Amino acid sequence: MSRFFIIDGYALLYRSYFALIKNPTKTSYGLDTSPLYGFVKTLFTLLDLWHPDYITVVFDTNAKTWRHESFMEYKATRPKQPQVITDSLPYLKEILTAMSITFYEKEGFEADDLAGTMTKKIPEDINIYLMTQDKDYAQLVKKNVFLFKSIMPSGYKAFAMPEVLTLWGVAIPEQVVDILALVGDTSDNIPGVVGVGKETAKKLIQQYMSVENILVHKDELPDKIKNNIDDEKLIMSKKLVTITTDVDFCFDYNECIKKDFNDQALGKIFKQLEFESFYKKISRPKKEGQLGLF
Repeated sequence: MSRFFIIDGYALLYRSYFALIKNPTKTSYGLDTSPLYGFVKTLFTLLDLWHPDYITVVFDTNAKTWRHESFMEYKATRPKQPQVITDSLPYLKEILTAMSITFYEKEGFEADDLAGTMTKKIPEDINIYLMTQDKDYAQLVKKNVFLFKSIMPSGYKAFAMPEVLTLWGVAIPEQVVDILALVGDTSDNIPGVVGVGKETAKKLIQQYMSVENILVHKDELPDKIKNNIDDEKLIMSKKLVTITTDVDFCFDYNECIKKDFNDQALGKIFKQLEFESFYKKISRPKKEGQLGLF
C-alpha cells in the first residue's frame, strides 16, 4: 500500500528546538537554526528510510480557534512561544516549498483538526502515518491510520490500532477522547477531573464506556472521584480534546504526492542558513536513471 505521511509541523519544530537547546546550531551571523536543522534532518531521515508516496505538513495558526471561543481559559496558562520558533517558521515554509512538500493551515482550527479531516478524505487503500508526539492523535487511529513516533534509541516506529488500543486500555479509538477528558491537560488548561490520572481514567472508561455514562452513574463512584466531578467542565473537556474531522478547507490528497526538489531554491536557502551538510546532500550527482534525490 502507498504511504501518506502527515507531519505535525509545530510539534516537530518544538521537538527539534528542545533536542538542541543545550547545544544550539547557529549561523556565523548569530541566527539560531536549531528548530530548522532538526526539522530538515528529520525530513531527510523520513525520505531516506520510509520512502513516502505522499507527504504533507499541518500547522497551527496564531489566531484563536473554536476551542478558545468555547472555553476562554483554553491554553491560557501556556508559556509564550519562544522567539526562535516564531523566527523559524518563514524559513521552514520556504524550505518546504523548495522541497515540493505541501503544507496546510486554517485560522480557527488546529493542526490536529486538519490532520483529522485528512484521514477522512484520503482513500482507505492508502496507509496514513501521523507523525507527532501529541497524544490527542491516538483517537484518529484505524485500520489504515497509524501513529508515527520517535522512539529511542532505534529511531521511529509506526503504531497500529491494536497497539494503540492496548496502550490506552480502550476498546475503540474514540474512547481515547473520554480518557483525555477525565485526565485533563495542564499544558492546554483543560480542566478534567481533579485527582483522576490515566490509570484511574482507564478503569472508569473500561467500566462505564464513556464520560456521558459516567455522569449517569455518578452516584456509584467513590466520593474522592464523585466530589471532584464538575459535570459541565467534564463535558467541556471532552469537547476540547475531540479532534474535528470535518474542517472545510481546500485539500486534495493528490497535491501531496512526493515530488522532486527544486534543487536551486533549496540550495539557496541551505546556503543562507549555512546548512553545509544538507547542501552537499542535494548537490551530489544523481545516479543514472534517478529522477529525484530519493
